[in-house]
Amino acid sequence: MNHKELCAMELERLREETIETSKGRKAVCDMIPEGASRILEVGCGWGGILLRLQRDKGCTELYGVDMDPEAARRLSPFIDRIELRDIERGEIFSPEYKGFFKYIILHDVVEHLFDPWLTMTRIREFLAEDGQLVVATPNLHFWMVQHEIMSGRFPYGPGVWHTGHLRWYTPVSLLNVLSIGGFEVREYCLEIPGNVDMKALHKLSPLREVQFPPAELQDRYPDKPVYTLTYPENVRRYYPAFFASKLIAVCGRGRLFWKPQAATYNCPLVEQLTKRVDNPYDVFNPPPMHPIQPGVFPS
Repeated sequence: MNHKELCAMELERLREETIETSKGRKAVCDMIPEGASRILEVGCGWGGILLRLQRDKGCTELYGVDMDPEAARRLSPFIDRIELRDIERGEIFSPEYKGFFKYIILHDVVEHLFDPWLTMTRIREFLAEDGQLVVATPNLHFWMVQHEIMSGRFPYGPGVWHTGHLRWYTPVSLLNVLSIGGFEVREYCLEIPGNVDMKALHKLSPLREVQFPPAELQDRYPDKPVYTLTYPENVRRYYPAFFASKLIAVCGRGRLFWKPQAATYNCPLVEQLTKRVDNPYDVFNPPPMHPIQPGVFPS
């Protein structure tokens, strides 16, 4: 076996190893159709999603942007282009790619943004007129998060409590940020862990008392105290949102109704923009949301 063949085998080993890290990201991969092209992943890391789309769905023209030099070095041989950038301190990607991408993926990114309102408008510039943005982010209303808060804890650490999470979103508040960013949400999914019986989420009876842990899961968490929250109105249609660990929004380009500028420390501006969105939704009148239980890719 010659040196070239050894290098090829090592690259293939690295690719398979990287793909394994994306086993829990099936829901986002499912949003991208077979044979899709011109895909940009913002915050791509080592590229588990892009490489799985390449291998399993025959996707081509794959691009990534990330802040990690080691991740960029490792992913570079496998995709068309990767750029090392801090998207909040400079351009999102090379300017010649504005309007180029048919798909832009943000998996666990928006919760890390210092100024999501402005940054989303800048990401929008790179999406083709008929393109789609796929955003996945942790759900602040997930019952496990709420249970910790009700217990008086906010346990920064790994996973959903990652120390780099600067922003938190509910199903309603994520719609606001995406609308201010100039996107139109076309599909809204609630990613629900596999330990939940999905049939239990389709009851029609009125519901005003919500328990954390939910009544359907209390036998699995016998050591957790049960907190009960009473709502003044029926929240049955919103109830599945309490089971969702992640929110996933599939968006197209919408109307950008403001002149983008720094917004983080401009509270009056953010308040004004939120009012202009005129989001009618709340826990009593939730947005259309589709519960999904994708699980993980098989080994």
